[in-house]
Amino acid sequence: MRILCDACENAAAIVFCAADEAALCRPCDEKVHMCNKLASRHVRVGLAEPSNAPCCDICENAPAFFYCEIDGSSLCLQCDMVVHVGGKRTHGRFLLLRQRIEGTSLNKTIRETICKTKESLQVQTVKLMARLTMK
Repeated sequence: MRILCDACENAAAIVFCAADEAALCRPCDEKVHMCNKLASRHVRVGLAEPSNAPCCDICENAPAFFYCEIDGSSLCLQCDMVVHVGGKRTHGRFLLLRQRIEGTSLNKTIRETICKTKESLQVQTVKLMARLTMK
């Protein structure tokens, strides 16, 4: 299952920006994050190809689509309906998107952000030193 871009709602998303809480395709990511200095600093995580679905913790056969935070288990549709009847209907459950992230993209993005910040600080330091020597 691919995640659609939150901006254009048309193309498959390739990155997730936590600051914007948005999954974006490449063109929308470039539009959003290259428009100004602040947005360009957002750390974004690359989304990998969809992973294999985890199996249901109950039947251990069908793909899991739900996660119950109270029971701490991943459940397929049938097991979820059986387990969450009566009083258990109030359990907080989440849809499993089964979307992996690419760790290398995250590390690369963080390194790039650190380098840009370091360069910016060096430039600001040089400017401050120049001002101080002029006084």
